Amino acid sequence: MKKVDIHVLTNEAKVLSILYSGRLTRSEIAKITGLGYSSVSYIVLRLESLGLIRTVGMKRIKNGPPEDVYEISEKGIDTLKKILSIEAQYIEILLKLKETTTVSITS
Repeated sequence: MKKVDIHVLTNEAKVLSILYSGRLTRSEIAKITGLGYSSVSYIVLRLESLGLIRTVGMKRIKNGPPEDVYEISEKGIDTLKKILSIEAQYIEILLKLKETTTVSITS
């Protein structure tokens, strides 16, 4: 089984999930996720380089300079579905382990 960096996977999945709901800028993604702007910038650049998201235009946020607007690609949607499926499998395994684990307390 391939080793996966869960922390990075979680943040990338979070960004993909949010973009699945609609187009957003980096600032909007940072505000929604609670991640820092620089972290979002890194994640967005990585996801874009992998073809999981794409730039679709520009938008001015308040009085700031215009920012790129991103949307999830078809490849990104497929990847998100795989991530969510893997997470569901992990949860199922944990629930089964909880059901089969017994705790004995001795005095």
